[in-house]
Amino acid sequence: MSIKSKLVQLLKALENIENEINLATFNETEKKVFYTVVTLSNNKKKCNISDVIDHSGLSRSSVYKALKKLDSRSLIQISQSSDDKREFILNPII
Repeated sequence: MSIKSKLVQLLKALENIENEINLATFNETEKKVFYTVVTLSNNKKKCNISDVIDHSGLSRSSVYKALKKLDSRSLIQISQSSDDKREFILNPII
């Protein structure tokens, strides 16, 4: 199987997952924020907003807007840190 064929299969699988969790209607920035939260929360014990900003390369305002929409659609959970009340922890709901 060629690399191109493997890539096409991967993209189809991603599209199916996006449809399954109702992410298909989100714009590219919102998807990037969601995927960043999923990746970081899988690699670390805690994922906060600053982590998403640093790893996504997006502006703070873009990340906040995307998080607000993802939260309103119940794709992520935003909760206040018990260690630092100024920090918010992000968890994907999937």
